[in-house]
Amino acid sequence: MRNASTQMVYNLAKRDRNVMALTADNSNEIYDKIKWEMPGQYIDYGIAEENMVASAAGLASCGKIPFLYTITNFMSMHAFEFIRNDVCVANQNVKFLGRSSGLVSSSMGATHQGTEEVALLRTLPNMLVITPATPIEAREATRFAYHHRGSVYIRLEGFNEPELYGEDYQFSVGRGYVLRDGRDITVISMGSVVNEALRAAEKLESAGINVRVINMPMVKPIDRDLIVTAAKETGHIITLEEHSIHGGLGSAVAEVLAECGLAVSFQRMGLDGCAKGCGNREAMRKINGLASGNVMEKVRESLQR
Repeated sequence: MRNASTQMVYNLAKRDRNVMALTADNSNEIYDKIKWEMPGQYIDYGIAEENMVASAAGLASCGKIPFLYTITNFMSMHAFEFIRNDVCVANQNVKFLGRSSGLVSSSMGATHQGTEEVALLRTLPNMLVITPATPIEAREATRFAYHHRGSVYIRLEGFNEPELYGEDYQFSVGRGYVLRDGRDITVISMGSVVNEALRAAEKLESAGINVRVINMPMVKPIDRDLIVTAAKETGHIITLEEHSIHGGLGSAVAEVLAECGLAVSFQRMGLDGCAKGCGNREAMRKINGLASGNVMEKVRESLQR
């Protein structure tokens, strides 16, 4: 996923000299290509995320289009004040690519697991927040960010995530996507953990339970109409995210349901605090209750309410 996004930055930089690739001691092989082929469009700030963000705001004020790429936690939390004041309040044209989001860096522990940044960043003025589920969605979200005038955060997980879309996929701001239809209950997810929801839905179908699965790549703005329709048609909503349940997708969906006065069964699946355990991503999802088997249990529980 992150390679698909940074490859799009490379392609854009080749065509537009105003595109700048910025990093904070966390480049990848594609950003390295920009460094060697287009050195005037690349800056590595070292372990100084605050400097990178403040500099990006200045570059944007001069007509440049900076794409910042580094570990999610360090960019969104070390530099939060600078993101708020220098970029968002000033409405500067800066793009944030947060790598190692969710449980990707699970073996490195909580310090490197980006599991709260959506809650932080969606509060900021003029900031759009995107969590792609697949490489193609990440690529097209990055293309959208280039054309959008304003700040955008794209939450990038790892690489080699399953592809759910074809080459004709078009990213649309504030839109969710129904990946599987169903009439009994709806699971709304963001990021590649949506694959756990799809696997659960497929297994539950043999038990006569029809699960609607929605991929919600944007929490700000969020697809309110799609949420309302799902709530009215299925009466049960579950949210699923590799992120804290406090302030993330679950909170954003709950806000829509409450504001629209919809009394439906609603449950959140995500992290309540830091992730537990250590291991590869598959193991971490099982340990933290985010695997397909956990989704199946939650669906059955919700339908019994």
